[in-house]
Amino acid sequence: MLMMAACDHRPVLSQSHFVHISNDGWLSSAPVSFKPEYADSNAIYSLALAYRHTNSYAYSNLSLVVDVIDADSIVNRRQMDITLADEYGNWRGGGFGALYQDTVMIAHAVEPDDALTVVVWQTMQGCDTLMGLTDIGLIVKKL
Repeated sequence: MLMMAACDHRPVLSQSHFVHISNDGWLSSAPVSFKPEYADSNAIYSLALAYRHTNSYAYSNLSLVVDVIDADSIVNRRQMDITLADEYGNWRGGGFGALYQDTVMIAHAVEPDDALTVVVWQTMQGCDTLMGLTDIGLIVKKL
């Protein structure tokens, strides 16, 4: 009976794709683009944005514009100001060593035609080139 319970597992219902940010920084004029992959075209999904940064990241927040583009080329734009550290300078999210990762929900209960492309822009005020961010990712999870 124990062996049968060990074989009972749920399939992984999420997919993620990360884009590495150059060591030279993320230019405000250079968006990161994702084409979400959906395992079931009839299912409903949530989309989350993941980000990784190092201890050398100089800010306690991250300002982004996220464009979710549907099958009719309609753009749903969201301005996001994400808090990365608390008032004491402690990084939020998980990590080890000098690398931290966290996620933020960008869309919930999405059908595949509602989000064919996701484009992310860094919009940190007064910062043309953002240093210390290592990766931006998109996590697609079946609901």
